Amino acid sequence: MSAQTTIKLAALDDKTVTTELDRAGYRKMGVVVKAVKTYDELTKLLKADKIDLVVINMDFKQVDAANITRHLKKQADHKDLPIVLTSVRTSAKVRDTALDAGADLFVEQPLPREYFIEKLKQLLEQKTRTTERIALHGDVSYTYEGRTESCGIGDLSASGILLATESTLKDGAPVELEFSLPGDVKPIHATGEVVRTIARAEGQGVGIRFTAFNGDSKKRMEKYVERSSIDDSKMRYYL
Repeated sequence: MSAQTTIKLAALDDKTVTTELDRAGYRKMGVVVKAVKTYDELTKLLKADKIDLVVINMDFKQVDAANITRHLKKQADHKDLPIVLTSVRTSAKVRDTALDAGADLFVEQPLPREYFIEKLKQLLEQKTRTTERIALHGDVSYTYEGRTESCGIGDLSASGILLATESTLKDGAPVELEFSLPGDVKPIHATGEVVRTIARAEGQGVGIRFTAFNGDSKKRMEKYVERSSIDDSKMRYYL
């Protein structure tokens, strides 16, 4: 993520980023703050706009930040949305509560604005790296509804794979996958879920989101993707 990229931040009553003066300062640093006061307002905002991350103040007594985090992370539409919890309380118990709830980051307040934004950008860059897609030449063997077929690989990321197949696979259906990485002796074994059928210039493709891996397949694949990633984080096939 470049320094010029605008970050859209939804702040659930985090007063350190929702005053008009602070919001003007954040805008100068490439962050647009959209303030909400309730969980309902937050969910409406998430449906209406493309929000990059959510910041929730754990000291805001009108909401339960930990429960909201758990609830969002259980939803398919928001499970990958970065959530940051903040508090002026610095005890290990508060930090553990935030992280156990599924928060991607816990930040103690008050912090200098520049440092806070740097932490947020680091989090977003980390999230982006997990969804970068790469070209991978080779074939994948997949088992769908009891039959096994092979096809080419459209592209690959740590979260999913694009099958270059003309076959029709139903959305939500489970798929067993096996494919090899260049220079790797053992094949990758994974389970996935059909999330999308897309039209490509070269023909139809089917997007699969990984749901589970066998053995060390996940670790080996993530390392390969990180080494080989290209500058494209749109992930229009898997997310």
